Amino acid sequence: MVLIHRQNAIREFIDGEAHVKGFLLVYLGLTQGYILLPEYESSKGYADFYMMPDLVRQPDIVYSYIVEVKYARRDTSDADIALLKRDAAEQLRRYADDGKVARTKGNTRLGLITLVFKGWELVALEKLASRADCENESEA
Repeated sequence: MVLIHRQNAIREFIDGEAHVKGFLLVYLGLTQGYILLPEYESSKGYADFYMMPDLVRQPDIVYSYIVEVKYARRDTSDADIALLKRDAAEQLRRYADDGKVARTKGNTRLGLITLVFKGWELVALEKLASRADCENESEA
């Protein structure tokens, strides 16, 4: 019985995460001004979504974004949600340091966004500043 429960829990996690990311892919794909790159490969790993600015069509765009999605089962504790948020922040900062992102974001400010879902419920939404943006603000 324990094995069945464990396999169902894994299946719920895989299916739930795929559904959430699929929905976000469609929704974010409707935005103007960005080229949406899901599972963007950088030298530092795979970002869930890189919203690369379409500088040809929108040369005055101000922001670009990397979005990291974390999914937790409905019975996940608040402590585990906090760990997911911390892991996402670490991943986002690594992705932001990638040379490909630096070359493709142009002069836009890079926003780093964490989304944590618990089942279908969005339980955390955080926007972090990239290291480069923090350094630029301290120089001003």
